[in-house]
Order: sequence, then structure tokens, then C-alpha cells
Amino acid sequence: MAIRGKYNIGSMDRYCSFQDVVSTKTTGGSVAKVFTHSFYAWCSREMIGDGTEEYVNDRLISPYRYKYRTHYTTGINEAMRMVDDSQIYDIKAINPDGLFIEMYVEKVTL
Repeated sequence: MAIRGKYNIGSMDRYCSFQDVVSTKTTGGSVAKVFTHSFYAWCSREMIGDGTEEYVNDRLISPYRYKYRTHYTTGINEAMRMVDDSQIYDIKAINPDGLFIEMYVEKVTL
């Protein structure tokens, strides 16, 4: 069932985990980023970039980008990561819009 308001946000059928970044130290003493679970939220997803993954200059480039929408939560920011169906995404931009928030995310290639 799609929720309608200012626009159609789609069906919130994706149960996503949001992760905060935590700085820790490696055994060598350097700073390392570690992401830990913060909260879950139901989201809708729309693909906004399409193509195939490819290596460019020995680096894997992923053109897959998505727009997720969920109920507005003040804790969501661009420093977080999101996990949807075992796939990790970086949050590149957020756009709060009243009761909802749009997040533009990009697949993380490890």
C-alpha cells in the first residue's frame, strides 16, 4: 500500500538498518572507521542510476544509486551507512520533506 501526500513515496517494504560511524584504533595505533547498528526503519526504494560495475584505473566503480524514503528521523545524516538486504550503502545526501526524508545512497564496494 503506497502512502500518498505531497508525492507518492512508494510502498515502504524494505527493512533497513542504519549504522553510525565509530572511530577506533587499530593494533598499530592508527584511526579506523567502524560502523555499528543504530536503528531500523521501513523504507521505499527507487533506482536513479543504472549500469554495470566495472574497473577503472584498478578501482571498482558502481553506478548503482538509489533514492530511499522513510519517515523523518532526526538521527539520519550523511556520515551514516545503510544496510538493505545484506548490501551496504553510503548515504550521499538527505532531503527532509515534512513527515518523510529522502536519502540518496550509493552502493559500497569493498
